Amino acid sequence: MRAGVPGSLRDFVIWMSNHVHFKVWADMDHSLRTGQPAVDHATGRACFDAIFGDPEVAIDFNMAMTNFSRLIAPAVLEAYDFSGIETLMDVAGGHGANLCEILTAYPQMKGILFDLPNVIEEANCHICSLKMENRCQTVRGDFFETIPAGADAYYMQHIIHDWNDERSLKLLGNLRNALEGGTKGRVIIVDCIVGEASGPDMSKWLDLEMLLMPGGRERTRAEWDSLMSRAGFEITKAVPIAMGKSVIEARLAP
Repeated sequence: MRAGVPGSLRDFVIWMSNHVHFKVWADMDHSLRTGQPAVDHATGRACFDAIFGDPEVAIDFNMAMTNFSRLIAPAVLEAYDFSGIETLMDVAGGHGANLCEILTAYPQMKGILFDLPNVIEEANCHICSLKMENRCQTVRGDFFETIPAGADAYYMQHIIHDWNDERSLKLLGNLRNALEGGTKGRVIIVDCIVGEASGPDMSKWLDLEMLLMPGGRERTRAEWDSLMSRAGFEITKAVPIAMGKSVIEARLAP
């Protein structure tokens, strides 16, 4: 462990100082001038191609996301009641750290982890190490192509903010298709809700990160309401939690 870096933040700090990440931020002026992701200009590849095209970069990124999930999981569990959910699908849930935390807190719940094939390969090892393989199924796929049915609630943490409105609507449309026909279905989103005040805020730093890397954005409450309404959902709850995030619950609009 590097001197002065707390164990709980080690993997996150390593990702932030990764050479690809530094290269992209050094090219910030490209995004500020054009409104386009700097990662494409700096590396010649789209964000997740640049990350997963290099095994060492991919490891740093995946470990950081797992680390961040562990940091935020207690706040999510304190703020939101998952009672009544029989099967929870974590869409693009990485190694499954957050899903396994929720399953531990709710012993009667089953879980499905849905992510890209290369991510699921590593996730299976993590789930087995936690002895959750009997309660947590893994499914490979691309959420821009389809999201499988089979859950009565779908969880997305730090996913929607990766994408602009057009791509987000495609993802949410696939999610709506997975839920249609169910009566209890809900979507649980953990992301920033940008405040209206002009002072410093973690969400504004993350807004820059989303612009430079995947080309997404953080959203105000009004922007969230608009996006979800256009996708056929209605926000039924939004609970602020630690680290500048909120738990946003949405259901199919009547």
